[in-house]
Amino acid sequence: MDKEKLTTAWQRVMAKYGNQAAVAIQFVNDDEVLATTNAPSFRYETASTVKVAVLALLLKKTGGQLNATQRELTERMIRYSDNDATTTILENYLGGMLSLQSLYQDLGMDNTTASSWWGTTLTVPSDQLKLLRMIYCNSPANYLSDSSRAYIKKLMGEVAISQQWGISTGKSEYYLKNGWRPASDNGKWEVHSIGYVPNGQESYIIAIYTRNNRNYASGVSLVEDLARATQNSI
Repeated sequence: MDKEKLTTAWQRVMAKYGNQAAVAIQFVNDDEVLATTNAPSFRYETASTVKVAVLALLLKKTGGQLNATQRELTERMIRYSDNDATTTILENYLGGMLSLQSLYQDLGMDNTTASSWWGTTLTVPSDQLKLLRMIYCNSPANYLSDSSRAYIKKLMGEVAISQQWGISTGKSEYYLKNGWRPASDNGKWEVHSIGYVPNGQESYIIAIYTRNNRNYASGVSLVEDLARATQNSI
């Protein structure tokens, strides 16, 4: 991969839209993280991308042994991005909204901070790669069992058709979780996409976060243009 070409492609897309945006990528067989942003030091509200962390923490707390109710809730949360299911899991099984901080500490996600409501958790793309690396690259080793990691991957590969956008654009196989909501401070849209893209020897994990989009559709376009720029540069 031409790293300079990729960085330039990302920057070109960001300049076209003019919104705050950040992207980070890591190949599964490489320790190096490549990241670009036009808003240094800025952290994004996770919106529904945090649901991957919620699922990972639930699997950690239960040793991967989910009961029928928990399985039904997690399937709704990841496949359909069900907000009520997410809140129920945090309040009934994990001890509340701030419980996510324990996962962030365990995975070294130092730029991610749990909030009093899960959707306003603050993060950056490179931190989300630490979570994705644990799931798809098994690092740090043994945080979750192989079966728990496989369960997360299964659900991220089965999201509802209406949510099959973002890092998946142009691909037939992908594992993702998207997030979208009006930002809590100015009401403009934050639109994000994280996950894993199989690509042979150059399979990769990726996280894209954007802010100040005028609406949902504009945010999706920005995310997908960054995803295409990535694919075209590999």
